[in-house]
Amino acid sequence: MKKHNLADRGVGVNRRSFITNGVLAVGALSGLARTGLGNAVPNAASELPGIAEKGNSRQILCGPMIPLVTHYNRDLSLDLGAYKENLRYLMDHGIQTGQGAFLVAGAGGDFPMLTVQERTALAQVAAEVTNGKVPLVLSAQATDIRVSQELGRVAEDLGMYAAQMSPPYYFHPSDDDVIRFYHAASAGMKRSGLMVYNTFWEGYNMSFEVLDKLVDLDRVLSLKWASPNGNLDYLMGVARYGDRIAVIDNTDAWPITAMAGGAGFISHLASIMPEHCVELLKLTQAGKYKEALDSMRAVDWDWETFRGVIAGKTAGEAPTVKAALELCGRPGGPSRAPSRSLTEEERAALRKVLVKIGAPVV
Repeated sequence: MKKHNLADRGVGVNRRSFITNGVLAVGALSGLARTGLGNAVPNAASELPGIAEKGNSRQILCGPMIPLVTHYNRDLSLDLGAYKENLRYLMDHGIQTGQGAFLVAGAGGDFPMLTVQERTALAQVAAEVTNGKVPLVLSAQATDIRVSQELGRVAEDLGMYAAQMSPPYYFHPSDDDVIRFYHAASAGMKRSGLMVYNTFWEGYNMSFEVLDKLVDLDRVLSLKWASPNGNLDYLMGVARYGDRIAVIDNTDAWPITAMAGGAGFISHLASIMPEHCVELLKLTQAGKYKEALDSMRAVDWDWETFRGVIAGKTAGEAPTVKAALELCGRPGGPSRAPSRSLTEEERAALRKVLVKIGAPVV
């Protein structure tokens, strides 16, 4: 996968190029990761608090945040049985409070292709299965503030730790629009928090001036972060907010994000190899950033390269993950349009990648 410094590309990045080209020039990290720089990663919490707060966010949203895929039956209705099975597998293989979190019905879970009722059903199942043992973040992204507010209430009612909200999209908002949107979205939240998500590929990039105002909101306790303005801008954002809220790496550059003060990282690979991703967290908690980078070089990079190839062929984030799950003997299932399942040729190529990186292929 060809890596670019996003300073060369500007805000005109769309979601497909964001996935296919990568965000940070990850190969350059080998020159940046050093041991002995101190432990920037927070100590993890062992149980969920009654109320999500800035003060506990870095200990709770710690480590791999897994975008759960949404499983479907052949008729493309929700397969909640497979969804439960996947949740239980991940919990049995190391994902727990302080060692990861679940992102429910995010882009990796096909939220643009789901109804509000389906998103709610997935949230209910996730809350039932995890039973307070893993922090849950519900995607509440929508073009209609009423939908975001409704899903925020779902998160509150189910005791989920946070709701993920991006700026409104389709119509390009102004800075004032975005600030008012988050004020309205957070107004009714008392127990759950908000994870701000910078989806710059949708046409609006959050400036530090806007983020400063959002982070000051009482219920904002996390930032899912990537920047189109280059590596320095990205790292400045991590360092600027990392001591106040949980900054989540959305760039596949966890070791350097950890060094700069990040709390966790988005990982689709964690659906396949959760133990590997928990180990990445532990290495950085121990200050072993070079070892974490070496582990990512050996495992994550081939996976991300292949995922980028498929992202150039079909929409969505789940097709590669679902195929990998099936190749590892776990439920995957079909995809809803406009996404498609991988072809037999693509599955054969993916199998080779999974074998190379040590995934539990059957």
